[in-house]
Amino acid sequence: MQIRWPIAVLALFVSLLVLFGGYFGFQWLQVEKPIRDTVQQTAHVKLEKMQVTPDRITIQLRPDAKFSLVSDYISLREAIQIHGGNRKLEIRFSDRPDPTLNHAWNRMVFGVREGMARGRFTMIPKTVKQVAEGEGIQYRLGMDKKFVYVELHRGDHYLYQVLPLRQPEREVKDHG
Repeated sequence: MQIRWPIAVLALFVSLLVLFGGYFGFQWLQVEKPIRDTVQQTAHVKLEKMQVTPDRITIQLRPDAKFSLVSDYISLREAIQIHGGNRKLEIRFSDRPDPTLNHAWNRMVFGVREGMARGRFTMIPKTVKQVAEGEGIQYRLGMDKKFVYVELHRGDHYLYQVLPLRQPEREVKDHG
């Protein structure tokens, strides 16, 4: 039996085209487009960049000064997660901090992380309030089962931090 190579190669290319075309078409129609639509329908935020892989979705958002982590972000994240299925979701912000906000966050982060690590969550608002009031910064805090939300505003500058409550295990453990 003699193989007709041109027909075999053509069948291979057509099969690959159908398989990969179907995969990318499905990904666009069932994942990327619904996520884009969800972000477009959310006030005070624009989609800058999105990368979808079989196991992860990475999104870069540009919020404006009226965007709120507490009232806008939580529902947006839940809606995006529904469209993403079992993929791990990572959302990054292109915020507009100034040197004062960055300096204030660098002073706050130790108290915030310590409060999270030790389960002393009442320490978080105290730390943020102390630093923010000293620098003349407006702030909002929120927390749910998975994240702590910190937003800092000063004039038309803003800084958003979404911190996971569950940190991966570290090599050095604190037994104290």
